[in-house]
Amino acid sequence: MDFTSASQQITGGQIAPVYLLHGQETSFMAQLIAQLVTATQAETAVRYDFEEDGVEQALLELQSVSFFLQQPLVVINNCTVFLSQGKNSAQGEALESYLQNPVSNRVLVLTVQADKLDERKKITKAAKRHLVVSCQTPKEAAALKMLQAYATEQAIQIQGNALAELWRRTGTVTLARNELHKVGLYAGGKAVTEADVRMLVTQTLEETVFDWVDHVIKGQLVTATEHLVDIERQGYDPLALLAMLARQLRLMWYAKALQQKGMRLDDIAKEVKAHPFALRVADRQSKKIPLAALERTITQAADIELDVKRGRRDPQHAIELFMLQCAKNVAGV
Repeated sequence: MDFTSASQQITGGQIAPVYLLHGQETSFMAQLIAQLVTATQAETAVRYDFEEDGVEQALLELQSVSFFLQQPLVVINNCTVFLSQGKNSAQGEALESYLQNPVSNRVLVLTVQADKLDERKKITKAAKRHLVVSCQTPKEAAALKMLQAYATEQAIQIQGNALAELWRRTGTVTLARNELHKVGLYAGGKAVTEADVRMLVTQTLEETVFDWVDHVIKGQLVTATEHLVDIERQGYDPLALLAMLARQLRLMWYAKALQQKGMRLDDIAKEVKAHPFALRVADRQSKKIPLAALERTITQAADIELDVKRGRRDPQHAIELFMLQCAKNVAGV
């Protein structure tokens, strides 16, 4: 079930005994838990961490009966036992046993910050007998709609292009909501502009790297170098950057070469197992670059990467050299 449907069910009074919330949007999880506290009239949400606290105390809390106090809502965070890398343990077995037969009129919420669960595990199958809620990052259109509603709720005015730039720089609703408060305070009651967002909101590392790749491929060395300095400050591995740039060049080659053979971009994406959006970006980037120049650049990338791995070339020098070679190939030098 998705976040919106789960939220609507709780608002409508449909409460499940167990919820497993998974995904990267922690603000969605927090919202659902807050709704459950209200809906169940619990005094509070009693929180535990699976890795640090285990489950014994949490299960005891659920199984104990109080004649004087309202029963609390129990939350166990960081439930790594549902992931492929999560180890089976006595704690996991105890939790699985509870999931097989949860206490009626109690609510247990389990959270795990991961988009995918290990469906092969018995404990995951036991949890799927209850309500599993995906708190994954929505697509851009849905995210912008959520953020606009949140801005209105918080009495923050923000221009449409500013909201789009905020989303581009954050990439998750949770992070964007946090940044909205900052830019809203800065605007001081006025509408937040795109310039405000650019000045106050730092791009994610992934977005900075994407921009760097784009500028290198376009031969914009000055801007690319500025981005490279920002990336290096954040400790990004030069060899990883080189590999990422080489991968984008290969996608550009696929987009150009296979379209010339009559294939559609969506079919190419399936063939090379890439996201359709990534292929569209690669297609745009490859428009002004001859196929031969792309092939030459990909070969150079492979040679330089091999030199780095064999210790014949310094990684930092390799990145700078390859940026220069890319610019020459794009310019047709």
